[in-house]
Amino acid sequence: MQCPLCSSEDYNLFHDRVWSLDGGQVLRCQSCDVTFIHPMMDEEQEREFYKSYNEHVKKRGVALSGSTKELHEKSLAVAAERVTVIGDLFRNATDVLEVGAATGAFLTQLPDKTCTVVEPADDNREFARQFAAEVYADIEDIPTGRRFDIICMFHVFEHIRQPASFLDSCRKLLRSGGWIIIEVPHSADPLISLYQCSAYKDFYFQPMHPFIHSVESLRTIFSAQGFSEKQVIYHQRYGLVNHLNWLATGQPGGNAEWQALLGENREYRAALEKAGQTDTIFYIAEISDGIC
Repeated sequence: MQCPLCSSEDYNLFHDRVWSLDGGQVLRCQSCDVTFIHPMMDEEQEREFYKSYNEHVKKRGVALSGSTKELHEKSLAVAAERVTVIGDLFRNATDVLEVGAATGAFLTQLPDKTCTVVEPADDNREFARQFAAEVYADIEDIPTGRRFDIICMFHVFEHIRQPASFLDSCRKLLRSGGWIIIEVPHSADPLISLYQCSAYKDFYFQPMHPFIHSVESLRTIFSAQGFSEKQVIYHQRYGLVNHLNWLATGQPGGNAEWQALLGENREYRAALEKAGQTDTIFYIAEISDGIC
C-alpha cells in the first residue's frame, strides 16, 4: 500500500481505531506527514454513507438543527469568528467562490462581494441562494471560463478523497494571482499532540475525514498542483474547559462550573497558536507564476 497523497510506502500506524469503522486504522505518512484513514471509503460507500449522514452525526452526539434556518442562525457566530481571523484577506477581492457553503452564513459577512456557492445539499443550497449571485451543486457544474479572485472552503478539504484532482479543478477557476483559502482540522490538535487523549482520538478519527492535514502535507499537495504558499494561520477554536473535560471524562463538551471559574482563558488559546499546536489551521495559497 502507498500513501494516497504522495505515494510513499513509508508510513506508520498512528492509532488503531476509527470511529464507526470496524477494523479501521489511522496511518501517518513519514514522507509528506499526512494522516489518513485506512481503509478509505470508495465512491459508492461514500455515497451510501452520506445518505445517512444525519444519523451518523446523531450517533456522535452532535445536536442536529431542526430547520435550515436554525442551522443558518447557529452558523452565523462561527462565520463572524472566521471573519476576525481571515476577513482582511478578502479586502481586494471582487468575485468569491465558497465550496461547501452550507447555508451561506460566511457569505453574509461579505456584503460587498459577488459571491458564488457550491453546495451539494439541496436544502442548504436553496437557502444560500439569497446570499449568492450563482449557486451550483458541484464544482464541475461551474461554466467553463468562469474565474474567481478567491476560492474558500471551511472544513471541507478534509472530506475530499482525491485532493489532487479537486485542486486542479479549483486552479482552473482562479484568475491569475488568485488565492485559495481553506480551513481544516490540524493533525497537531493539542488533545492529540500534547495530551495524547485516547478517548479523543477514538472520537476524532472518522471515515468522513479520509485525511487529517498538517502544514507539511498541505504544502506537498498544493505545490504539486501549481500553488505556492502565501500564509499559514494557526487557530485554536476550543478552549481550556473543553480540553479539561476531555481529559477528565473522555467526552466532548464543556463544564459550566469550570467555565465560570476559568472564563474564556484567551491566554491558553494564544499560547497554543504561538506554538503551532492548534485544532485548526488556515492555509492560504496562490497560483504559482505562469500557471493558470
